[in-house]
Amino acid sequence: MKKKLTFAFFGLVLLSGCSKGLDMPEPEPAPIPDPTPVDNRATQEEIDANVKKVFGTTFSADQSWSSTTKYTVSVTADAPMADIAKVQILTEAPYFNEDARVLNEISTSKGQTVQLTYDCPSDYTDLVAACVDSKGIYYVAPFKAGDASVKFTQAAQARTRAAYDLPALPDTAGLKMKYKNSYLTYNAMRAQKAGQEDEDTIINPWKDSHWDNERIWMLSNEGGNGTWKVEKSAIYRTVTMTDAEKQGLETILTALGGKKGRDGNFKKMNLNTIRTSPVYELTKNYLVADGKAPITVAPVQMLSSEINNSSVYYYYFNPNELNGKSEKEQITFLKNLPKFKCIDSKLTKTASGIGLGVGDYFKVHEYVLPYFGDLKSTDTLDVTVKSFVIPEGYYVGFMFRKNNGKDWADSFSTDNDAISPSKGTAYSKKSYQNVDNGEVYADGRLNKEINQYPQFSSAVTEKGMKLDDPRAAIFGANQRAYLMFEEGVDVNFVDLIVEINGGLKEVDAAQQINNNVYTFCFEDRNLGDYDMNDVVIKAERLNITQVKYSVVACGAHDELYLRNINGQTLNSSTEIHQLFGVDNTKTFINTQSKNYEPVSEVITVDPSFSFTDFSKQVYIYNKTQNYDVKMSQKGEDPHGIMIPSDFKYPTELTCIKDAYTQFNSWGENPVTSTNWYLDPVSGKVFDK
Repeated sequence: MKKKLTFAFFGLVLLSGCSKGLDMPEPEPAPIPDPTPVDNRATQEEIDANVKKVFGTTFSADQSWSSTTKYTVSVTADAPMADIAKVQILTEAPYFNEDARVLNEISTSKGQTVQLTYDCPSDYTDLVAACVDSKGIYYVAPFKAGDASVKFTQAAQARTRAAYDLPALPDTAGLKMKYKNSYLTYNAMRAQKAGQEDEDTIINPWKDSHWDNERIWMLSNEGGNGTWKVEKSAIYRTVTMTDAEKQGLETILTALGGKKGRDGNFKKMNLNTIRTSPVYELTKNYLVADGKAPITVAPVQMLSSEINNSSVYYYYFNPNELNGKSEKEQITFLKNLPKFKCIDSKLTKTASGIGLGVGDYFKVHEYVLPYFGDLKSTDTLDVTVKSFVIPEGYYVGFMFRKNNGKDWADSFSTDNDAISPSKGTAYSKKSYQNVDNGEVYADGRLNKEINQYPQFSSAVTEKGMKLDDPRAAIFGANQRAYLMFEEGVDVNFVDLIVEINGGLKEVDAAQQINNNVYTFCFEDRNLGDYDMNDVVIKAERLNITQVKYSVVACGAHDELYLRNINGQTLNSSTEIHQLFGVDNTKTFINTQSKNYEPVSEVITVDPSFSFTDFSKQVYIYNKTQNYDVKMSQKGEDPHGIMIPSDFKYPTELTCIKDAYTQFNSWGENPVTSTNWYLDPVSGKVFDK
């Protein structure tokens, strides 16, 4: 209107001059200033009415819209490592856990104490501090969110027991295996019967599989001494677990197993992480003996509902035996190595007092792995233990065996695990067809046949397991090694967790952990649709002095600018659409489909910086409406929220309550549904 009035005024002047007959030059029009921005925000009553209309509810006056809390902790880098390069604050232990995130880190050296400010997601109360050496290997210790300090001294008390301090082992001369204690495995029985006319086609995968001669061997229940018992065809001693050891187990394993075994309410074990782990890629899940001390194994958690019918076997070989062999020949060689019993699960479960399916941590038995010499499955001699030290460089593999014993025509032993028939003995058809009976292996190449068997195959068809996937995960943590078995179809890898100590070469491997992402979502207008994608910014705390900001989406038509980011690219003078090279503010950027790459910059911050500090938080200036859009405070509508995750924001015109069905519950009651942002509705969030 101001522009039209100006021209009308000059028109009157010209007409007046002409009527007076004056010969006047046409005046130059005065410059027209930019319109003065007008504050177009709605009244609070209008805002409240719109919120009620869009969300269908009224939010709590106590809702601060924050899912993050700022803390500062003092960390002493005293982990028992040769060198320490940095200290990190983590959400969870990093082992086989792609969900672990770094909240902050600082470079340091061994023995130093450092201060770290970190922003903790509200659904985390138990956190992990980590010392990281120059190779990227981690040593972790637990602490509570809000603790003033953390040291690794107590975690170090749970260090691997020195193998050389083991009590004197029994006389090897009294520890014998006899051929009558050697039995065909289910794999061998199925291979021998597969393809015969009277056999069911369910065992056809075993035809020409070269399993024919695999046998399990068990010690005679003789020998032993005052400390080590020979019982259930294995050698073990009774041990106790200190508070420090239990805390160490909880720190390392809770994110993997926990008391619910990563069931439907927990995160699923990441199969790709297991199949691409350093141990699997390097040795196919074989541990390497150091030739200096005995290797011992101790069950520390049991969650299989069939643990009463389960045992663990091990085998070993000189890897030079594989030289010159084709892949197929190598696998045939491994299949037909003798497998020796090392853990009787029922014995340990009973001694632990832990009920079936109860995911508590314990340690009551430690089993030793003897060396019997380089035997073949076809050997028929009675043999004794040659040594308790497996030769240096030998590979050690593991098999989990399940046998419920219900379908055998005859019982061949009072030992529940020794009821497979010996060579030449008749056995019932049902015994080797029973889906509840079978062996699975840490070396995935040996699982190809069992993964095609009824019930087991659902792990492949429904859970994403490949036919040659490992049925165990092996990793090193805090100078110990852990073995996690998956014997069935739920693919949670917590059916039995075993701690491995003693004569092994280093298992610890470098970890790559992502930084935690904090997502800032803005609704640009007071009377909005609350799809919360008008501007979306993601931020990562790289270390105590650096933050990486990324503008990832803009679903607004107004002219918008950043505030509280003063970089070269991301700054207060560049309009947000123009960051993506877009001049037309009517263009939707990454809210309907991915049409632009995020725009990022690393910004230097003060060591005490926190994403929760209101005065330092990024916010938006809406020039079209002439007001700031900041993070919502207590009692306000959710026009600006920060989510402590790599949040999948709603698609264009999808209200956040429809993309996240627990959002309203959280808005109505700040202490419920605090992890609402972890459960998006498929098809209603931007997931590109």
